[in-house]
Amino acid sequence: MADRTALRPIIFSCPTTGDRVQGLLPDDPSGPLTDDLHSISCAACDGIHFINLRTGAVVDPKRG
Repeated sequence: MADRTALRPIIFSCPTTGDRVQGLLPDDPSGPLTDDLHSISCAACDGIHFINLRTGAVVDPKRG
């Protein structure tokens, strides 16, 4: 049987358009991660954004 990952819904604001977008994140942020970020496809701008799994916040693309 395939290994299934539980997902949780999230609503975030697209930093490009400002629209509210719904997506899915892994349910267990304490799992084996290389960092706390998760890429998510954006239905508003067709781009990719990074979400902090612990806070649910969109990472600012201008962050250095």
